[in-house]
Amino acid sequence: MKQEQTAPPKIQRAAIYIRVSTAEQVVHGKSLQAQMEYLQHYADEHGMKVVGIYADEGQTARKELKKRKAIHQLLAAVKRDEVDVILFWRMDRWFRSVSDFYRVQDILDAHECIWISTSEPNISMETRDGRLNLNLVLTIGQNEVDTTSERIRFTVDNMITNGRVVWGDANLPLGFRIQNDNGRKRIVKDEAQAPMVDEFFRYFLTHHNKKKTVLHMQETFGIEFSYSMLRTMLTSEFYIGKYRGNENYCPAYLTQEQWADVQTSAKRNIKMQRSGRIYLFTGLMRCPLCGQKLVGTGCSSIINRRTGEKRTYCYYRCNRALTDNCCSYTHKVSQNLIEEYLLENLFSEFADYRIRMEKIAEEKKLQRQSRPPEKIRAELERVNYMYMKERLTFEAYEAEYQRLENELQSSLAESSALPAKRDFSKIEELMHGNLKQIYASLDQEHRQGFWHGIIEEIHLDSDNKVVSVDFL
Repeated sequence: MKQEQTAPPKIQRAAIYIRVSTAEQVVHGKSLQAQMEYLQHYADEHGMKVVGIYADEGQTARKELKKRKAIHQLLAAVKRDEVDVILFWRMDRWFRSVSDFYRVQDILDAHECIWISTSEPNISMETRDGRLNLNLVLTIGQNEVDTTSERIRFTVDNMITNGRVVWGDANLPLGFRIQNDNGRKRIVKDEAQAPMVDEFFRYFLTHHNKKKTVLHMQETFGIEFSYSMLRTMLTSEFYIGKYRGNENYCPAYLTQEQWADVQTSAKRNIKMQRSGRIYLFTGLMRCPLCGQKLVGTGCSSIINRRTGEKRTYCYYRCNRALTDNCCSYTHKVSQNLIEEYLLENLFSEFADYRIRMEKIAEEKKLQRQSRPPEKIRAELERVNYMYMKERLTFEAYEAEYQRLENELQSSLAESSALPAKRDFSKIEELMHGNLKQIYASLDQEHRQGFWHGIIEEIHLDSDNKVVSVDFL
């Protein structure tokens, strides 16, 4: 009887996630490098192929999920079905918030991606006891986070009540600085900037116009005064000496009556957006001169006076040029022209992008200074074998092992910096389909989702022409 042959087990694609806060690194020495080596070794031992390393350095587990950039990069890879399993050292490296954990877990479940806490085999989602242990660890971690947050909040509130400084100079609005009086820091008026603040509020209360005020500040003081600076000055209660309930936290520039007038005038300047226009490429294009992301603007015009039919026109502009007057790129980029160009040239742009990425990857490989980790590990095994056979003295073995260990750490660091091989299968499948026919069947909202699902950035030149396209 012919014996059936079983297929070899599928090699799992593993993503390594490592995290360490600044305090942990200093106090406990829980470095990213140590975690990475441990998890790389775990993947090798279990026959997994590491397809990406994601590191959040200087981030605590209680940091808001949206601020942990590596987590979002990892989830993007999961959504592209590039990862089968996520490896991390301990659960507190992954999450210490119950709500954040299950929010991310829903995404992993949808893409059949699992995780392994490599030093905690009794914690998992696959068994009843594993889930029980998981929820206990998350609950305890959440309690620790809440306790720490309450302690920090109490300390900060106490400092603010007593007029003590809780930030650095860089976080203060225009017109203030930190002064150190015998070891006690306090906020005072910045004598050099005070005339700017006085003139800003005088002009705004006289003319009640935001754009004129921005231009006046630029022309009068020769500074890059932007709309974001204007918004800060119109909303920060620092200018009446108040912060989080402390009415005398810092010196005031305005009286309560003047501040009330500023707020009334600022509200009259607010323009409500009621157009309902959908901008297909929001966040995908930058100003070719200053690098600022282009923002959507548009208008509608009547094309049939009898029926009242209107046509909507969408454009993109650089606000640093057209509102802040800090850039010379005053062009408006037509959404229709960008859309037409992409539909006609998407295949060739994608082909060019792949060539660029392959060239960059090859250049980084050529720049590599050390041997691949596999060769160094093989030599380490050979050194171990020679020492066990007593062909090396202990002193020679120690010196050689330490040399190879240092070389391995450098090699692993270089390996983590090399770009992972990209999987473009989904985009390739789209390219070989009837792209124009599919696109024509979509409404504007789904067209926006289509472009944001495949394009990372569209690069323009100063003549509004597409130079290149980066794909996700």
